[in-house]
Amino acid sequence: MMTYSRFLSSIAATVFLLNSAYALAEANEASWYSIEYIVFENTPLINQPLEVWNKEPFQMPADAIALEPSSGNKSFSSLSTQQQQLHGVYRRLEKLSSYTPIAHGGWIQPVRNKQKRKSVSIIHQMGTDRLEGTLTFHRGRFLHLSVDLQLNEMLPLAINNNYAADTITPPSTLYRLTESRRIKTSQSNYFDHPRFGVLAIVEKINSPTPNTSTP
Repeated sequence: MMTYSRFLSSIAATVFLLNSAYALAEANEASWYSIEYIVFENTPLINQPLEVWNKEPFQMPADAIALEPSSGNKSFSSLSTQQQQLHGVYRRLEKLSSYTPIAHGGWIQPVRNKQKRKSVSIIHQMGTDRLEGTLTFHRGRFLHLSVDLQLNEMLPLAINNNYAADTITPPSTLYRLTESRRIKTSQSNYFDHPRFGVLAIVEKINSPTPNTSTP
């Protein structure tokens, strides 16, 4: 027959196991965030030389994530127009002669502790110029947003009639912005480069997926 002390020990062990299970489940539970960004060009002054911060061309990672169409409840799905909150900022940038907005978007994403970082691919074509790169939202001890974007600016091309136009590769200038920064939710985060910049805001949101019970 079990003694009273052994009974108490058994109860304590059971409580410890339950608490450990709940703590593990809580640690593995994902927190959901919305990430919204605006990329804009800085209009250079006349005869103002611009520094090419990084001359190494950007290479899109093989595992970069292409955003899914807006669905409202799927990981790495695009923010709908109604979910975006930087429309006013975008319109103000359009009215300023010093800036030209070139990309506006965002997505929702779950984040867990010690999770492998997942980069989102950003590709946008503006005439002959091209913006490409990645944005990576991740959590270590704190929340971080990492930017790796490249603006490929085509230069005017002098056509030589002796050659077919489609055999000539226009010269270009590469401007690359790479920066990782600790961020706080509900605050504007600005990543600066002489040629272009990024404005981003991160919000914690409710999980769009239904909760599942843990045995």
